[in-house]
Amino acid sequence: MADPTTPPLPDHPPVPRGSAARGFGTWLAIAFTLACVGGYGWLGATEYQLTGPEKDEVPASVRASPGGYRSFHFWHSGYHGGK
Repeated sequence: MADPTTPPLPDHPPVPRGSAARGFGTWLAIAFTLACVGGYGWLGATEYQLTGPEKDEVPASVRASPGGYRSFHFWHSGYHGGK
């Protein structure tokens, strides 16, 4: 690696380096992102719902009945053949 005090070679022009200081907009975007991700994580951890009714469990007798909620008969209507 070349010594930074030596001048660059003619075919290797100096590469401008960005400043390490961040502007106000960058810190504002970081704060907004952390607030959104943190809020979403809190809602997920506490299982809190902003809207919607409470969910009830569908009884097994309804789920397993012919033509019922997600029953076997809903997805499968008999032999479909094949090659």
